[in-house]
Amino acid sequence: MKKLMLLVALVAVLVPLAVAQEIKPNLGGYVIQRGTPTIMSIPFKPAGTPSYCKPCLFYTGDFNDSGSGADGVFNAQGGALGSGGSAYVYDAFIVPKGKTWTIEKLFINTLSNSGAVDPTCPWDIRKGVASGSGGTDVATGTGNDTWKATGRSGFGLTEYTDLVTLKKALKLKAGTYWLNVLTSCLTSSCSEGSSGLFYESDQESQPGGNQYPPGKSGEQPWDEGFFNSSSFGVTWENTTELCGTGYCDQFSMGAIGKQ
Repeated sequence: MKKLMLLVALVAVLVPLAVAQEIKPNLGGYVIQRGTPTIMSIPFKPAGTPSYCKPCLFYTGDFNDSGSGADGVFNAQGGALGSGGSAYVYDAFIVPKGKTWTIEKLFINTLSNSGAVDPTCPWDIRKGVASGSGGTDVATGTGNDTWKATGRSGFGLTEYTDLVTLKKALKLKAGTYWLNVLTSCLTSSCSEGSSGLFYESDQESQPGGNQYPPGKSGEQPWDEGFFNSSSFGVTWENTTELCGTGYCDQFSMGAIGKQ
């Protein structure tokens, strides 16, 4: 309970009172979502699929910092949750029929108050995730991590791309999978230490802004995100139910590799 109160207090301090905003109170601070159309600080300007996503297997799209459904869900180990705390966002992606992907890097976009994170972070890919169940682990590991600002922001936080390089390329056959890249803030290299806030960015449009492949709605699953965190007492809950109607429909993430 003390950790939850601390997290809510930290967010309240970080977001200026002059900025219209809402931290959903009944969720104890692990969902951050907009309150009014004036909340975001940078207009949404499509700029193309991120340059680092090359060769790009998929990208769900940009966080729209002027969109009516802008939001994020806490996804990290350490930081404001303490050294033993963690919270996981998993979202679904599809390897198309007839394809085999060789994944070399994975990434998510995250709203944060921290200018640096740990030099390595965990990643995990699962199958069969459903409400109340984490399904089956397909592959998991750690890798070298980079943390770079996207140029977007929201809720008084800066958005960063958290990109992890797998130690060994992963082959995935056609099917539906769930991905987590877990931002890590456990060591002194994380610039905010015990006050670190890390909300995985959501994107709320079909097609997503600057998504890859471009131009098609439903390229990747919608409303199939899940949140799992013993720190917050939540067990594999669908994020659309967690956040409410119109929120947390698809998280901003992608994969780099060959097909």
